[in-house]
Amino acid sequence: MSEQTNLAKVMAIHAEMLQTNHYCYFELAYTRYTEWMVWICSNAREQDPNRKVLLKGQGFTPEEACENALNNYDQEQTHDIQL
Repeated sequence: MSEQTNLAKVMAIHAEMLQTNHYCYFELAYTRYTEWMVWICSNAREQDPNRKVLLKGQGFTPEEACENALNNYDQEQTHDIQL
């Protein structure tokens, strides 16, 4: 059995978030300036200009962007637990 990719892990987090927030928004995108970016927001910007970014990351590949997002997400979760 192969190990789950970082992208699959991010998608699993998004699927879990959708259980309580049907408007939760996922995007994986590439730009020349930032390379690959992934984020999950509480809502689409067009629908909610005050949306919250729940997970985000950047990298040279989609996998690196997802790895960065997972590391940031884990750190934020640990920080929230300590508070």
